[in-house]
Amino acid sequence: MQGDGQSFTIENARIWTADPARPHARSITVRDGVVESLDAPASRALPVIDLGGRWLGPAFIDAHLHVTLGAATLAQCNLAGCTSRAEFEQRLRAHRARLDDAGDRDAWLVGFGWNEADWRGEAPTREWLACTERPAVAWRMDQHSCVVNGAALALLDTTPIDGGEIEADHGIFREQAAWKRVIPAIPAPSAATKRTNLARAAEYLHTLGLAGGGSMEYLCDIRDVYLPSLGTLTFRVHATVLDRDWPLDEPPDLPRESNDFFRIVGFKAFADGTLGSRTAWMLEPYSDAPHTSGLAMEHTLRGELVAWMRAVQKTGLSPAVHAIGDRAARVLIDAFDACADSPAPRFEHAQTLHPREIPRMAGRFASMQPLHKADDARLALARLGPARIERFFAFKALLEHGSRLAFGSDWPIVSPDPLLGIKAAVTGLDLDGRPFATGHSIGVADALVAYTRNAAEMLGFSSGTLREGRPADLVVLDRSPFEADWTSELPAVEATVVGGRTMFERSPILRLAHRG
Repeated sequence: MQGDGQSFTIENARIWTADPARPHARSITVRDGVVESLDAPASRALPVIDLGGRWLGPAFIDAHLHVTLGAATLAQCNLAGCTSRAEFEQRLRAHRARLDDAGDRDAWLVGFGWNEADWRGEAPTREWLACTERPAVAWRMDQHSCVVNGAALALLDTTPIDGGEIEADHGIFREQAAWKRVIPAIPAPSAATKRTNLARAAEYLHTLGLAGGGSMEYLCDIRDVYLPSLGTLTFRVHATVLDRDWPLDEPPDLPRESNDFFRIVGFKAFADGTLGSRTAWMLEPYSDAPHTSGLAMEHTLRGELVAWMRAVQKTGLSPAVHAIGDRAARVLIDAFDACADSPAPRFEHAQTLHPREIPRMAGRFASMQPLHKADDARLALARLGPARIERFFAFKALLEHGSRLAFGSDWPIVSPDPLLGIKAAVTGLDLDGRPFATGHSIGVADALVAYTRNAAEMLGFSSGTLREGRPADLVVLDRSPFEADWTSELPAVEATVVGGRTMFERSPILRLAHRG
């Protein structure tokens, strides 16, 4: 936008509001970054934008992502999409060369994003990382397991740990072993570097039509990265605190600083792991690993889940719980029933649900990541067997039983692009373009609501709908998502506006012209 970009009228637009009371409009007037009116005669004092018939809606909100973690990966070795060991090792060598050129002798080589489904083989072992003498770690795309090389292994504690698994001979660490043993050993970037990365991440997320999200963050990053950036944030973050090793009767003293772009809304715990790592806690053993049914962890493992959730609610914040396996889901919904309804607990992932649990989600938010379905679909049949596929990402059944879907990405686990998430939810296509469990697919309108109004209401954002008095957080697409063939094409984000300010513009379409 030219000028201050906060007061204007947009005309000749195909506007979808996400507001069931008034779903469509042709014009919108914004004053001081807030929606003033829809379809009202434009003030002659305000500049006007002719959108040329393009589609406009509320900017997307990612219900579950990890902004500082995603920001860090922008400088790491991207192993996503590797289709062979040779490619895996080639990318590591190229990244090692960049570190060598930078002259940082103490830096670990950190890779992320590998998925054995991409090469349809076994997970990597320490030998795959032998191409560098530096300590090296490569994180699976779900961040619930990693592999390290010999140099890193020599620095790590490999004694058994509750809620985790270690295969020292292969350099493999899973769940609590990865988080409690590997992460603390990796030299952390400075707070200044993290703040720079945060700004880069915001710019990237705006290119995808995102105005904000529910980010999972550690207290140290909240204090050292977010709070010093309060005056410069452009991506709205409602943070859920990841720190959870505190006595149940003594929650941590949280920072109180907040503004329109940052506040703390909850605490997060883990009930289990992931399907890809075979650590999601299942009612029956894995079809391709009958010796295991996954892992319970943290408060669930100790039988403290209800007590922890109640302690969080006493602070006035929302307890959010990661649960992917159907047994973890059952235990979590039991805990929901034992806790207060407000602040509302959040069910994060809800990836496999026994049919008996689905009606129990009526009126409750299911915070889900549809692009995970497209990714995990490639291994779900092997992990679950055909009899349990009906439990896998039951979007449609949850909606039919009155649950409220809130969609996100879990970035950097998968791409934060909401359009890719909508495609996965609407088409049922996996990442290889093959249909899978399409009976769970939903309509475009329901997917858009999950990325806007529902995500906003679950996280306490004022945005998410275009309504008088709400923030002017807008996304412009080159075509209507209701008319696109999602199996073969995606709409393109042309502009993202946050609080009336243009944060991203693919081409100069938001040019202002004064009347008369």
